[in-house]
Amino acid sequence: MIGFIVDTEFVWGFQARIVGLSKTSPSFYYPPPTTFLGAMAEVIAKENNVGEDLGRFIVNELGGNLLAIGVRPINCIPIKYEDLNRVIAVKITSGKLYPNPEDLSKSFDSPARGKTILTSLNSEAPRLRWFLVFKERTINVQDENLKNRIDAIELSEEIFWKIHRLGSKESRVCVIDVNTFDEIHVSSGLVTTNYSFLATAVSTCEEVVRRWENEVYVDPFSSEIYKREKKGKKVAESGVFEKYYSGFENLRVFKIPIIVSIENPPEYAVKTMEDWSAYFATLDGRREVVVGVDKVKLSN
Repeated sequence: MIGFIVDTEFVWGFQARIVGLSKTSPSFYYPPPTTFLGAMAEVIAKENNVGEDLGRFIVNELGGNLLAIGVRPINCIPIKYEDLNRVIAVKITSGKLYPNPEDLSKSFDSPARGKTILTSLNSEAPRLRWFLVFKERTINVQDENLKNRIDAIELSEEIFWKIHRLGSKESRVCVIDVNTFDEIHVSSGLVTTNYSFLATAVSTCEEVVRRWENEVYVDPFSSEIYKREKKGKKVAESGVFEKYYSGFENLRVFKIPIIVSIENPPEYAVKTMEDWSAYFATLDGRREVVVGVDKVKLSN
């Protein structure tokens, strides 16, 4: 078992929109857990010369090895908004060119697209802190579509230092601190946490310091976040979009912390359900607690 606490600094905020809705869709309060795993997968794929198409299946290995993941704001408030964006696409639909040179006025669209600004509460750039716990220190990527199996990818600080975006290509981030924990303590009793957590993972909970919101994410603890099946000569692929759109059993409600006062960060008192545990480590004299899957359950 190994844990990482990663501090990320944002330029302006990020764009990670809720899929499955219309083209005008809102953004999340914070980048979803699968978005962070995707950022890790991008780094691993580049290091192992795996293309974008197949590199996404590295997310499956990370999700299957994941024990806990949570995010909390350090010094910023998320502000969700939607603004108009000119969309220019070059394609052929039903044999017709788009944009149509003969009718340019009807060839462009300007939908409102969701974005989240992270507004700093002090003189520093907006920062979010992530706490991840993995069962194993290494992962193996084996997919029938890969030419070669990728063995023994070590989960190390180097992967996190190379993360450069969380969300769309405009969602630039800089990793400013990474801490590794070889010893992670586990508790099944009553604990308080500042990190986002799965709502169904706790039996009792009480908001100690406000404020907390709910957001729906794709289950980050799944080993089939992306799935590809051969049906005859065709290949059917399902991913995050399909899980939002039709696979409701794959969606999970998370409690999300929102800072009201930087002196009093939001806290929740929780007691974990059976098969779930609280993982904690000490950083700079402070106990950091995140809720996740029980290690014993994951081993069965």
